[in-house]
Amino acid sequence: MPFAHRSATPIPPSALWFGAAGLIPFYACLLVAALDLTHHPLIALNALSIYAALILTFTGAIWWGLAVLAPAGKPVGRLYGLSTVAALLAWVALLLPTSKGLALLMAGFMAQSLADYGLSFRHPDVFPHWLLRLRRGLTIGVLIALVLASALLPR
Repeated sequence: MPFAHRSATPIPPSALWFGAAGLIPFYACLLVAALDLTHHPLIALNALSIYAALILTFTGAIWWGLAVLAPAGKPVGRLYGLSTVAALLAWVALLLPTSKGLALLMAGFMAQSLADYGLSFRHPDVFPHWLLRLRRGLTIGVLIALVLASALLPR
């Protein structure tokens, strides 16, 4: 299937709006931390880390759902396996000090994004290209928030 044809499918508006709304807590936590509204910026940055871990787990869970619906003969074992890796990585990130946890979450989102690319291009009938475009934009928004959060950590 040519690339131009695959990218012709628009992102469903509800997926776009709800996906974008999912970025709000990231930036709300950043704003609270940057303005020192709690007098303890680490509280807001920890809240951001917890939310990021939930979202990373969610991105992995999408792969589980794709595996359930995958046509026969597709790599569903790998999909199930990779879907659980995101949750485990997110859990470990929450056990670490905030600075290390944020770094692990960034690595997790980048790895998930690379895996999304691979799946979308090898198995477009399993991972539609519109979903890749949506997740790429959302992942960029998440990574920017995580980098900014790291910059706000007390030294």
